[in-house]
Amino acid sequence: MKQNILIVEDEFIVANDLRIKLTKAGYSVCGIAASVEEAEQLIEKQKPTWVLLDIFLSNDSKGTDLAPLLASKNIGFIYISANTNQSVLETAKATHPYGFLVKPFREKDLLIMLDIALQKHQANLLMQQQREQIFRMQLDGMDRGRGTMLEKTAKLPVIIQGFLAFDMLRIILPPGMETDHIAFVRTGYEEYETFVNEQLAAAAGVGLKDWSENKANRLDLESGEFKNGADYHRLLLHDITEKRLSTQFRLACMMAVKRRLKNGKHFVLAFYSKNDDMYTEVQFNMLRRAAASLDAFMEHIINDSYSALPGRADLPARKPSAIKPFSDESKFDGIIGKSNSLVAVLDQIDLVATSPTSVLITGESGTGKERVAQCIHKMSLRAKNPLVVVNCAALPANLVESELFGHERGAFTGAVDKRIGKFEQANGGTIFLDEIGELTLEAQVKLLRVLQEMEFERVGGGKPIKVDVRIIAATNRNLEKEVADGRFRLDLYYRLNVFPIFVPPLRDRKDDIGILAKNFVEKFALKTGRPVTGISSAAINQLKGYHWPGNIRELEHFIERQVLIKAKGIIEQLAMPQSPAQPVNENAGSEAKLPLKTMEEMEANYIVHVLKNCHGRIGGAGGAAEILGMPPSTLHSRIKKLGIKREFSAD
Repeated sequence: MKQNILIVEDEFIVANDLRIKLTKAGYSVCGIAASVEEAEQLIEKQKPTWVLLDIFLSNDSKGTDLAPLLASKNIGFIYISANTNQSVLETAKATHPYGFLVKPFREKDLLIMLDIALQKHQANLLMQQQREQIFRMQLDGMDRGRGTMLEKTAKLPVIIQGFLAFDMLRIILPPGMETDHIAFVRTGYEEYETFVNEQLAAAAGVGLKDWSENKANRLDLESGEFKNGADYHRLLLHDITEKRLSTQFRLACMMAVKRRLKNGKHFVLAFYSKNDDMYTEVQFNMLRRAAASLDAFMEHIINDSYSALPGRADLPARKPSAIKPFSDESKFDGIIGKSNSLVAVLDQIDLVATSPTSVLITGESGTGKERVAQCIHKMSLRAKNPLVVVNCAALPANLVESELFGHERGAFTGAVDKRIGKFEQANGGTIFLDEIGELTLEAQVKLLRVLQEMEFERVGGGKPIKVDVRIIAATNRNLEKEVADGRFRLDLYYRLNVFPIFVPPLRDRKDDIGILAKNFVEKFALKTGRPVTGISSAAINQLKGYHWPGNIRELEHFIERQVLIKAKGIIEQLAMPQSPAQPVNENAGSEAKLPLKTMEEMEANYIVHVLKNCHGRIGGAGGAAEILGMPPSTLHSRIKKLGIKREFSAD
């Protein structure tokens, strides 16, 4: 389909130059607007498919103010601005554009970014359509046989979660029913605590009068609403029930929709999230598009369960109940934990796995990025085909082409046989490009062509080879900074960054440390044959007090060593590394501040501490290299690079 592009730019010379470049490249330009108001009129009249949007416009209007309208209409947009102020960039980034071009820019950069943005936008629309289709199919296929209201709605939160993310869902039903309020509070992946009738009010400390008033207000909605940020906080000022719920469950935004039953009565679905920008007009429109299936489901269970009761006083008191996972969690094999930040990662894996979309996994070393890639492949439609792992950091610069694309016999000195490259090995499956940020610029150019065309030639060969490969890449580097510093190609970054997944560091997953530690104790007790039966709560608290610069990998190696030292029984006390860790603030969660030191300073301090414990011994059993989980040669290199002075006896 030919793209119809609207240019929103108050400098006519710049706007006209853009129009000429786009027309020359084969795009259709449907208009030029100098303000948000003018742009809104052209959007309604011309129906553009894309918008190039300056941030600062005439009449003191801002392009960022147009973003919600564009998002609600599924119109992709790219910012173009001469302003690179950090606060401006953060404001722009929060509106989820498909790109950001800094003036002045080359024609080549404009066309490359637009081409990549089009592909990314198309992939996002496809995923959204798939989610809506799957949601309707699952809802229509739910068992609506006999049972209580609670039994019939038990699977509802799991199905809705795959379509529309939430941390709490309230179903407010017509008065006079035995069950007129059900709430699901998320506690883990596909795990929910269920509150019936006034149980949620009791949990949040809400009086029955305020509770009844809140339900009545929700049922009096015109059709629906969503409130983020300041709008949500204003709601809390005027509704004590919403205020108490927000405080008790750490909620930051909400969205509610009111639906009418055939008998004239109404019900309300109210969604809440801990993320303050979760609900926008995009999600609201998604919910309305799926309303017919929701209506049919609720119509059935409400009509089947409806019974006018003389009063609520005689109803038996019930405790909140838990909904356990319905699906096989082994699909996340190797990913352990239940923290909110990890559950968010699992949701993203679930969302992207079955699509062909490229994925970029970011996060510190040792956080489990390769596990995420393995799960995406395992849950994808390519699961029966190969997952080929490429460690880009280990590719010699002069052999990158040979490793990735293969070579013919005699292609170069030493090429005594034909070699099949990694991309060809992964045909029909997935290629995982680990440590993608370590590739040289020359290697990035060669990789980019293959990602664009899915075609390459073996070294020494003249015949193009077509492949069908899904791309998953990972890095512990900040690629945006690498691009800004000229070490990573912008076009390659946008090719890879179609669906980003950030894997949080272990210090932001304090709640998972106990689960991980117990798992590692069991694993290494079995592996070593030692009768170590567990780890105490006191020892787990010690683990939580350390900031784990090496993340899960460091914790795993540390527990392995403790199992070897303990020999038998329960691990009661740990000799923790004395690194510069911030004392744990149990109420601060992921926002606990770390010491203002660089990662290299923290790494150097930790290596020095381990060397002291090992009396300077690097290699061999119990040496510093073994404890740190790296080859002795690598540790020698790190010691030299970090400028650590050897004040210990050498091995």
